[in-house]
Amino acid sequence: MTNATSSTSHKFMRQALSAIYFFGGIVGLYVLLSQAQIFMVSALAIILFSLMLIQNLVAIYGGVKFWRGNPEGGQLLYWLSWTSVPVFSSTMLSYHSIIGLGLTPTITLTPGMYDFHIQFTLGYEGALKWFPTFDIFQLGLNLAPLLFIAVIRALLQADSDTPVKI
Repeated sequence: MTNATSSTSHKFMRQALSAIYFFGGIVGLYVLLSQAQIFMVSALAIILFSLMLIQNLVAIYGGVKFWRGNPEGGQLLYWLSWTSVPVFSSTMLSYHSIIGLGLTPTITLTPGMYDFHIQFTLGYEGALKWFPTFDIFQLGLNLAPLLFIAVIRALLQADSDTPVKI
């Protein structure tokens, strides 16, 4: 692959990832802000709501910076991607964060009901709850951000003369 072709493909990948995160962040802010009154019941709920808002703001800010070729935006999206990998639900804690794109295989282990399903998400879906009201145990991974982590790391390395420390 020539340098010009490589540069063009790197720019396309960088901008595609940036657009996915930017779109997911905008949708996430819309969803969260439209439901803000639900979270205003306790200090803990407000803190959890704030953490989800911050994730979406980082997706938007990092997406814009990375689109413009700023490696700082790539680093923000790299670390944000790690927060979107786990999918977990139990009687004590429920957490998942899908910003932009998600492909999530999940195993559900509830007495009398054991299943496996794969969910595709475009946009935003998230939950961060202490003591959720449902009595299930789910475990899964969001595969899309795992791919994004590898691509972002490769893009940051390719655009740098020295090894990038993330």
